Amino acid sequence: MLLPNHGANPSILLKHLGKEQTDSVIDFSENTNPFGPPAFIKDLNSDQLVSSIKAYPDPNVTDLTERLAFTNKVPKETILVGNGAAELIYLIAQLFENKHVAIVEPAFSEYREACEAFGCDITSIVLPPPWKLDVEKVTSTFSKIEALFICSPNNPTGVQYTEKEIIFLLEEAEKAGVYIILDEAFYDFSEEGVGLARLQRNFSRFIILRSLTKMFAIAGIRLGYLIADKNIIKKVSLYQPTWSVNGIAQHIGLKLLDERSFVTNTVENIHIERRRMTQLLQELDYIVSDSSVNFYLLGEETRIDLMPLFMFLVDKGIIARHTYNFSGLNGAYLRFAVKDRLSNNHLLAALSEWRKR
Repeated sequence: MLLPNHGANPSILLKHLGKEQTDSVIDFSENTNPFGPPAFIKDLNSDQLVSSIKAYPDPNVTDLTERLAFTNKVPKETILVGNGAAELIYLIAQLFENKHVAIVEPAFSEYREACEAFGCDITSIVLPPPWKLDVEKVTSTFSKIEALFICSPNNPTGVQYTEKEIIFLLEEAEKAGVYIILDEAFYDFSEEGVGLARLQRNFSRFIILRSLTKMFAIAGIRLGYLIADKNIIKKVSLYQPTWSVNGIAQHIGLKLLDERSFVTNTVENIHIERRRMTQLLQELDYIVSDSSVNFYLLGEETRIDLMPLFMFLVDKGIIARHTYNFSGLNGAYLRFAVKDRLSNNHLLAALSEWRKR
C-alpha cells in the first residue's frame, strides 16, 4: 500500500486509503504545536498583510536575520533564513553535491531525499531501539564521508542526544574535516529548551538547522534558519533564490521572537501530557520511546508491522504517522503527537480498546 511520505495531511492519507474525510478526525501525525499559533496572528491587521503582499520582500531578510542573531547571541553573518527548514535542507544537500554523506537514522526523510536529488553517496547509520547515540559507530564513518546529518531531538523518536555526545562528534569531525549538520527543529520543545548555537563559533564545520514552524504552528508560512560559519553561509546563500522568504513570513517572524511566554507555556503543558501519556501507555504494555519533545514512537512487543493498528485507529477517526519510510523502523512503530488532554484521552481509549481485542 502506497502511503504519503509525510504526516499532517489527513485528507491525502484518507484518499490513499479509499476512505472519506470527516470533520471528526484527530490528526496525531502532525507534530506542530497542538495549541495553535500565538494569539497575535489571529489579530493581524489586514492593512499590514496587504502591505507585505504588495511590496517585494527584503531579499536579504535583514531585520529578521538581525533579530535571530541577537536572540541566539551569534553574529548576523552566521545566520541564513529560509523558506522553511525543508528549503534549507536542499540548499545544504546542494553544497555537498556528488559527495559522500552519512545520515544518523531513523531520521526525517527529507535528508535522504535532498541528498539523493544532488547525487550524494549516502551511508546510513541506523540506531537500534531505544535509539541512543552510538558515537563510536558514527565516528567510524568519518574517514570516508564529508558531511553528517544528525537530528536532536530526533524526529521521529523524540530522543535527545546529550551535549557531551554532540561535542565529541564535533571534535572528531573537526579533526577529520567532516561537516556536521545538526537539525534542531524541535529543540525549543525540549524541557532543557537550550540548543547548541553557542558551540558553533568553536567549530568551523558545524551547521545548525532550526525551524520556527513547529513551535509556533505556522506550517503554511514556512520559516527556518541556519547557524553556521560565515563562509558556509556565503556559499549556501548562493544557491537560494532571491525573495525566497516572503514578506508576510518576515513580518510574522519578527513578532514570533517576542513570544517567550507562549513558548514557556507550551513546553510546560506538552511535558505534563507527554509524561502522563507515557506512563499510561506503558501500563497498557506498549513500547514508548524516551522522548523529550512533543511526539513519541509507540510499538508493541509482539508485532513487527503496525498497519493493523494504524487502520484500526483510522476507523476510530485517529490519524497516526506511519514509519515505513524511516530507516530502521520500517512500519514497526507509529508516531503520535502530544496533543491536548481531551484528544490524548481519545487516543488512550482507542489504544485500550485495541488491547482488549
